[in-house]
Formats: sequence, structure tokens, C-alpha cells
Amino acid sequence: MQTRRKWLPNTLKNRLFIAYITLLMIPLCIGIYYLFQHFESIRQIDMIDRMSERMQQVYISLTDMMAFAYKANIMLSQDESLIQIMHAPDKYDPLERKKIIESKMFGINNSFFFHQTELYFRLIDRNGNVYTSYAPNDQLTNEQKELQDWHNKLQAGNRPYRWVADDWNDVRGSQGNKLLSLYIMLDDDLRGNYGLARISINIQEWFRNTLKDNPAYQDLTIFTGQGESVMQNKETAFSPESVKRIISSQTQNGHFKDERALSLVNYSYVEELDWYVVSQMSLSELQQEVQRLRLMIYLFLIILIIVFILVTFFLASRMTQPLYVLKQGMEEASDKKLNVKIAVKRGATDEIRSLSDSFNRMIDDVVALIARLKQEERQKQAVRFQMLLYQMNPHFLLNTLNTVKWIARKEKQDAIAGICTSLGLILEASLNSDIELIPLQEEIKLLRSYESIQAFRFREHFTIIYETEEAVQYALVPKFSLQPLAENCIAHGFNMTEGRGTIWVRARAEGSELVLEVEDNGIGMEEAARRPGRRSGHGIGLSNLRERLELLFKREGALELISDSEGTLVRIRLPLLIAAPYSQKGDDRHVDDFISGR
Repeated sequence: MQTRRKWLPNTLKNRLFIAYITLLMIPLCIGIYYLFQHFESIRQIDMIDRMSERMQQVYISLTDMMAFAYKANIMLSQDESLIQIMHAPDKYDPLERKKIIESKMFGINNSFFFHQTELYFRLIDRNGNVYTSYAPNDQLTNEQKELQDWHNKLQAGNRPYRWVADDWNDVRGSQGNKLLSLYIMLDDDLRGNYGLARISINIQEWFRNTLKDNPAYQDLTIFTGQGESVMQNKETAFSPESVKRIISSQTQNGHFKDERALSLVNYSYVEELDWYVVSQMSLSELQQEVQRLRLMIYLFLIILIIVFILVTFFLASRMTQPLYVLKQGMEEASDKKLNVKIAVKRGATDEIRSLSDSFNRMIDDVVALIARLKQEERQKQAVRFQMLLYQMNPHFLLNTLNTVKWIARKEKQDAIAGICTSLGLILEASLNSDIELIPLQEEIKLLRSYESIQAFRFREHFTIIYETEEAVQYALVPKFSLQPLAENCIAHGFNMTEGRGTIWVRARAEGSELVLEVEDNGIGMEEAARRPGRRSGHGIGLSNLRERLELLFKREGALELISDSEGTLVRIRLPLLIAAPYSQKGDDRHVDDFISGR
């Protein structure tokens, strides 16, 4: 623990700075790092999606060209005039026949004018005559043998047509040496076979037009199901491992990451041609883009950290500088005997200004409190001196009283000796000013002494009945708390000429409280107040007792006064406090009951 504290900063400024770095900057950097990693993966997925979309466009373009070839064959098969000419070519003039058929092929091509690649038609009728929609490289001759060969090939296959991916290009002036051709026999249900149709697409021209919208960093390659390259837009060869992986996957579409070539590969399979159209994108483009983005983020993060550090130091200085001034003021307070004040500079915050004002007020209050304590100490010393002087006379009186008591006993005056004994007990208790709380039985003893003295004065005019619970005999009560109440009853509550009065003194426990009651059956306070001279000084003892209760018990002590024509009741409520002698000699069960509130 000590070693850890040694390494921790002790100043508030440094702790604030470390707290900001630990709780804000480090989580922010970690969050940005993981966010960037997530962005990189999302960016890679986005590139794969774009490649797939582009791959899908190429695939659709190729299948559309093939679909147009199928549609052109249907249009040829449904043209009755063309069927009649090719079924019976000898009935027509060769030039007229050639002109009609070429116009038919030209019309079909015009119907596909919106397509990016032209269709090349080559028809052979049943007599071997050849018709083309283009200017051939060689002179047209009778192709009866070619018609018969294709008739045999198509009959041997499971389809009435066949695609040739690397057909020879006989179109004059056409770029490339390969055509993608659809060979199909022309049949009629009524007249049977009447010729052969070859509908060709310049695959290299289509490939070149397709690559116009292709990104520069994306490679497009077409290879056969045997792994032979058909076309590619760049000289870089496709890796053999990737070719084997694509062929062995036996799926129509897919994509994967080539770890060796550091590229993303997307492919589609054209079943009718047994072709794989493959798109390849180097990850270097993605890495360069991510690297640029990473550099921008790191630069922004560095600037943010520098600004954050500067702002943190500025705010920490603004916060801790006034505290440092306050610390210096506190250290100087004892040296300068509290003669120090903190001056708040202009621009200080409301919190610092309030803290400085509170410190200055605290210094003023401490100075005032010390002055008051010094004054009270001087007053206490003066009172103590006076009390020492005043105690000299009571001690002289007590000694004199003891002398009278012994003289009375010598002269066998028992009544006078008893009065002296009772008065001596009261006088001795009053001299012991250090003790404020005494056991209830001691207070009852003082009250009985007072009763024995008053009995000689008023003879048989009053009686005191004591009703106290045994369990509260050692409960602590204020000294001389019952005697003033009994004195009021005797001196002011009774009409001594009209009979005998009764005073009840009760003590009981109610929960955690001690209840003391002094009740008489006298004339009541209102009647006594109407008699002049009878109640002079009445109330001084009660007010004195009430003030003592407040000083000793604060709000836990209470004095209640109830008076009517049938008498007066004074009730005192105190906290129930049991003295030590009770717990040593008395019944422990009662103590437990009082503590638990029963």
C-alpha cells in the first residue's frame, strides 16, 4: 500500500490530469482503434459487394447476349418467307434469294440496335448455300458437308443447339480471332430440317465494351471449366491455386480472399458455356485507402491529445492555484495568530470566491470565539473565587450547627438535635456544588430532612406520602429537584387554618423516561394568587428548576404544571439513567427492562 501511494501523484493537478487521461483519453483511443478495425472490415465487405455487383452486371451482359442469340433464332424460325426460301432454294433466283435472306438478318439486327454488340448471322440451307449478314474474309462456297456434320453432332447431343466458345472469326475487318457462336438446326414440323443457323457474337468486342465501366484496379478474367484462359483484361496471370479453388467449389457464384496474391476474388459460372467469369481486386488499393484514412485519424487524434493536455493543464491550474493560495493562508494562520485573510483575484470562479469568503468568515468566527472563551474563562475564575469566599461562611455555619446539635443532645433536647441533623444534611448537600445529579433515594432523603424541619414549624398541618418504585431508587435526578416543589405546596398550597393537607411524591419509570410527580390537595394556584402575601416568590423555584432541567437534559427534560381548585400537580420527565450502585447491588432484571423500554 505504501509503495503504491509512493508512485501515485500527491498534487490535485497531477491527479486530475492522470484521471482525465485514464478515464477519457485511453478509452477514447481504444474506442477509435476498434472502430477503425470495424470500419476496415466493413470497407472490405463493401468492396466485395461492389465486386459482386459488378460481377453480376458482367454475367447479366453475357447472358443477355446469349438470350438475344436465342431470340434471333426464334425470329428466324418464325419467318415463313425465309423458311420457304431455305426449304426450296432452287425455286428462287440466287441474287433475289440472297437479297431477301440478308434483309431478314439485317432487320433482326436492327431490332437489337440498342445492344452494345452486333450479332453475326451465317445460314446454310438444305442445298448447302451459305448466307451471311456480314462480309466474310473468304469467298462463300457450298457447305453441304458442314450442314451434315452439324446435323450429326446436334443429334448426338442432348440439346438441339450447341455453343462454341472459340469459334473461328470469319468477319472481315473484325478485331480478334474468336467468336462466341450458337449452332442450331432449323427445323419445321411439317417440312422437317431445312438448314443450319450460326448466330455469333464477337466476344472480344463484347469484352472490351464491358470493360469500359470497369475500375482500373479490378481484373476481369474468363476461363473454361478446364482452367484454360479465354480472355483477360491484364497481362497478369490468374494464380493456378485460385483457378483450382474456383473449379473445385462447384458453386454458381462465390467470393473469397486470396491470401497469397493479397486480393479479393469474385466469380460466376456460365453453365451453357462452361465458363467462369472471375473478377479480382488487389487488396493494396484497400490498404492504401485504409492507410490514408488511418493517417488522417491518427493525425486528428494526436492534435486532439495535444489540445486536451493543454486544456487540462490550464483548467487544473485554474482550479488548483486558488487552493494553493488557501493552503498558504491556512499555514500562515497559526504563525500570524489568525491575523490573515485571503484576497480573491479578479476572474476567480464563483466556487473559489465562495470558498475564500467562507475561509475569511471562519477566521473571523474563530477569533470571536477565542475572545469569548477568554472572557468566559475570566468570568469563571472570578465566580470560582467568589464561591471559595462564600463557602467560608456556610462551613462556619455547619460547624456551628454541629456544636448546637451536641449541646442539645447533652441537654437531652432531642427535637432540637433532630432539626440540627436534618438541616446539616441539607446544608452539606448544598455545599457540594460539583455534583448535579444524585440517586433518587438520596434526593428522597434530602426531602425527608426538609420534611422533618417543616414538621416542627407547621406541626400536624400536612402529610407527605411517598409512592416510589423500587426499581428507580438509583435513578439519577437533579439535586434539590423535589424539595422546591414540596416547599411550594407547604408554603402556598394549603390553608393552614382549615385542616390538614396531603402531598404525594411519586416516582416511576415509563419506557426510557423517569417520571417524578409532586401533587397536593390544596387551594390551587388561582385561589392562592388572589390571596395577597401568600404567593410572594411563588414560581421562582419552578423557573429555577425548569432552567436547570434545560441546562442538564436539553429537550429531553420537561416540567409540566397542572392546577385547579382541588390542588396542584407538578410532573417532571427525565431520561432514565441508572447509577452504578444500582447495577451492582440491585436486581439486574429491572435494568434490562429500563434499557429495552419495557
